[in-house]
Amino acid sequence: MNRTAGPDPAQFRFQPWRTLRLALIVSIAFTLLIFALTADHPHWQTAAGWTHAYASSLVFSLCIAGAIGLLFDLGRRGLGPRMAALTPWQFKLFRWVTPMVGVAIGMPIAIALTGVADGVAGEPQIRTTLPGAIAFFALVMALFYGYYELRARQMRAEKRATEAQLRLLQAQMEPHFLFNTLANVASLIDADTPRAKAMLESFTDYLRASLGSMRAGEHTLGDELALVEAYLRVVQIRMDDRLRYRIDVPDALRTLTLPSLSVQPLVENAIVHGLEPTIAGGSVVIEARVGADGLLDLVVTDDGRGLDAGGTPPARGHGTALANIRERLAQRFGGRGRLTLEPNPPHGVRAALHLPIR
Repeated sequence: MNRTAGPDPAQFRFQPWRTLRLALIVSIAFTLLIFALTADHPHWQTAAGWTHAYASSLVFSLCIAGAIGLLFDLGRRGLGPRMAALTPWQFKLFRWVTPMVGVAIGMPIAIALTGVADGVAGEPQIRTTLPGAIAFFALVMALFYGYYELRARQMRAEKRATEAQLRLLQAQMEPHFLFNTLANVASLIDADTPRAKAMLESFTDYLRASLGSMRAGEHTLGDELALVEAYLRVVQIRMDDRLRYRIDVPDALRTLTLPSLSVQPLVENAIVHGLEPTIAGGSVVIEARVGADGLLDLVVTDDGRGLDAGGTPPARGHGTALANIRERLAQRFGGRGRLTLEPNPPHGVRAALHLPIR
């Protein structure tokens, strides 16, 4: 049975500019609502009156939006990895209660800042009853809840599109690797049976790990390295002594989670674009450590042709895998996850993933 993916904590990350944009839009709605209720008031006959009404509405919107956004962010930080394990009703409760508390906190602050005694923005005074106040409270809460719901749907759609793009990329690359490997196995069966058997076993391990990656949006670093090592064993048999590799990752880091197929495309790029086109081949080194900024640094280095290699045209898929990784990191981590490429003197490429520790 396939398990439904849990909520993405990224949707609850506090973003000041997004909150400001939301407040600017909502404040217009607040101003028009007050105008509709008090249209005959002389306050609305001057530009200064409209400006004052909008400024008051903006204060209310900023206080409420800021309170809700900060509460969501605090909840995301407090729950941490447990957020993905929330049951559907627990997640709905979190989504509904947080805006309620945010409105309850933000409105009194806005009232104090604007001097509006009855909690309604604007110079004209509106007489409110208890049912009216409750209705207004519910309207404001529903407005901000709807915004976060729309944002969550947008992020889910982006995530599905990104994952579909990943699977399309993998579907394009797998047949090439599949046919090359099977052709090598066929050629080795009579000439070197032990090598043919070793290649087939490594290729089976690769397929098993690859299928697991396709079914999951993320997995542990240990799972990713198992996929990478199976891939490298197959390529090493094919390239013989032209390929050397080393994986230097502490066991303590192998339990950390990361988006699936993050490291493997970097290793494949190093092989296809850096080492295979050279007669002497070369080496690939995969390392992981926690940087001073608290991010997980995953580094893939090779001593192949390098970024500025000329002469031979780029191999298939050049740049596509890197663009796909960057898009997935931006969708999953925002600005906190990034991919960097730089030369690896005296020749070769250093590709580094910098990811928040999860």
